[in-house]
Amino acid sequence: MSRITSSCFLTFALAFAGCAHVPTEKERRSSEIHYDLGVQAQQHGHVQDALAEYQKALEQNPENPEAHNAVGLLLHLSFRRLDDASSHYEQALKLRPSFSDARTNLGNLRLDQGRYDDAIKLYEESLNDMQYRYGYSAQGNLGWALYKKGDTVNALQNIKAAITTNPEFCLGYKNLGIIYDETGKTEEACRQFEHYREKCPDVAEAYQREGVCQAKLGRVDEAKKAFAGCESKAQPNEQVLKDDCRSLLDHL
Repeated sequence: MSRITSSCFLTFALAFAGCAHVPTEKERRSSEIHYDLGVQAQQHGHVQDALAEYQKALEQNPENPEAHNAVGLLLHLSFRRLDDASSHYEQALKLRPSFSDARTNLGNLRLDQGRYDDAIKLYEESLNDMQYRYGYSAQGNLGWALYKKGDTVNALQNIKAAITTNPEFCLGYKNLGIIYDETGKTEEACRQFEHYREKCPDVAEAYQREGVCQAKLGRVDEAKKAFAGCESKAQPNEQVLKDDCRSLLDHL
């Protein structure tokens, strides 16, 4: 097996720049193993360990698109290093142009950056992939990007279509509730937050949003029940949310 020279020592930057070394079959297999270990670590909430495994995957094979996408997700959502995350998503797409997961993730990052036109374009490209199993997510986020641009009508149309495709799409109900709440349709907002809570019964935020909405309508008993649910469902890392729900409950 040929050795990588010092001038071609692998770092993420060099992985993007391109190295003359072509990964062997053994290195590709090792990369896949480290990627799988990273997925397992991430599923158990060990993001640091997951990142280390994904890095090892890329050390073995810089042309592993799944590993680039996975690193991008961690840098994006867990570490908020958006520029670095963007580079990994883009590299994943360069290596596999049909990688709709990476394209949608890049769209989500552009949405976070407020680059709504770029996000919309990426989501639309993902939706053109008829085999993309998470098309409902791209369509739902397309709707949210349209709403942030001020196109409420098409926003609602796309989010509702996403929920029709996947009735368990919790984020869709949440975003519908927010849109209706912000446009003064409180009754409908409460209905959507109720769906959010029903579809995601272990998510404390769903109870909190429903409680606030019910309180706006003067439905004290319903609001109290929702805030109590929020307090009981809050995870150890959601102490602020738990305290907020307790305070809201005490003030009713």
